[in-house]
Amino acid sequence: MACTVTYILNAAGGGRPIERGSAPKRPTWWRAQAWLVLPSGEKFVHSTRVRETARTLIPVMDALFQNMIATHGNVVTSAGWSASTH
Repeated sequence: MACTVTYILNAAGGGRPIERGSAPKRPTWWRAQAWLVLPSGEKFVHSTRVRETARTLIPVMDALFQNMIATHGNVVTSAGWSASTH
């Protein structure tokens, strides 16, 4: 059973998580990365492992993602996150 959840911020400032595969109902370890690109072209990536269900993963990753954006002045040209489990 494998599952990948991906979120990419669109130009309008919104987006939605896209889930592929079979989502685990019990907590499992996810390998996750959140990334953003600044107007200067500089790219920042944060990798982590979290133990969550697919349903609780999204708010956890969103909080990390929003924190990264706020840390860099809320000015990004592109950003997103992805998490996968097997």
